[in-house]
Amino acid sequence: MKRLRPFLLKLHRWTGLTVGILLLIQGLTGATMVFRDEIDRVIHPAIVVAPTASRVPVQQMLDMVQTAHPDATVNRIEISRWADGAALFKLTDPHTKALRLIAVDPFRNHILRDGTRTAWPTEWLFAVHHTLLAGDTGEIIIGIEGLALLFMAITGPIVWWPGLARFRNGFRILWRGNSDRRWRTLHRAWGGAAALLLIVSATTGAMMVWKDEVRGVLGLFGTVTQRPAPKVAAVAGATPLPVDRLVARARAEYGATPLRQIRFSSGGNVVAIYLDSDLTVRPDGAKQVYYNAYSGADLGHYVAGALPAGSEIVDWLYTVHTGLFGGIATRLLFLLSGLSLAGLSGTGLWLWFSRRARSRKRAPAALSTAEAA
Repeated sequence: MKRLRPFLLKLHRWTGLTVGILLLIQGLTGATMVFRDEIDRVIHPAIVVAPTASRVPVQQMLDMVQTAHPDATVNRIEISRWADGAALFKLTDPHTKALRLIAVDPFRNHILRDGTRTAWPTEWLFAVHHTLLAGDTGEIIIGIEGLALLFMAITGPIVWWPGLARFRNGFRILWRGNSDRRWRTLHRAWGGAAALLLIVSATTGAMMVWKDEVRGVLGLFGTVTQRPAPKVAAVAGATPLPVDRLVARARAEYGATPLRQIRFSSGGNVVAIYLDSDLTVRPDGAKQVYYNAYSGADLGHYVAGALPAGSEIVDWLYTVHTGLFGGIATRLLFLLSGLSLAGLSGTGLWLWFSRRARSRKRAPAALSTAEAA
């Protein structure tokens, strides 16, 4: 292992140099995403409302939003988990394909905030974290970056490992002396402490990018259920059923748990009702029920907690990646993971450039000595 360490150190350094800036961005945006809903409530206080005795029907809010933006396509309605939270509508502009977000007071049915992604900082940061604002290509880059992080999170501790007898020394930071030594010991100690969290983040992140491939591998060992993707043709002259009727039907047939989302697909002809799932311990697990928007026919369902093991594993990836699985404690841990990634990327890049600067300074001095001799 001692002979292998210098080689691994070189690979670790060059990998970090190659993706360091991207990892710095991922760390900062990822840390923000852990508490994105709470951040939204702070920077957009208008979306925190005063509850009343009853909520307006979802269809009434939908009609109001569609009247305000008649050309836009409503893709999703998100119901806040907070009793005083606004309902969030996500629309797509048919001409620019730009995302628009509209917050609606669910008790008074008026728009609280309306703007494109740039007007919602956490939504913009999520897009950076997810795709680098570069669509499918950006998502692939993120996946490769995740594999690079996984490699560094594994090789880093191997290079750092001080042995059991000197284990505590591995976390010793030399604050005195030159700055290079201080930053180097900080980088090593920090990396050793955060390695496990970074391995989990990198693994789950990369697996989410290549979910289909992960499902294929898991399918070799058992059944993996795909989410329904029904298609329904538009019915000329027909009016879609009120979404509240579909919500009521889903709750009657699949359990009266809280409504979390409504999604529209197939040109708005398919309505997916997302209810909290009481069959799983996964906090973001949902009972997804798909309906024909015109006839109300049940087109399929996908219920967290009642799926084959392979499907449950895939669905747990996001829950683990965001730290949702253990409440506030794990969310704080994954906040620390994101900040650690940013800090390690920053210190790693600084150490590399500092090393290069020292090499440049030594080169003229060595040349002068040689000429004098």
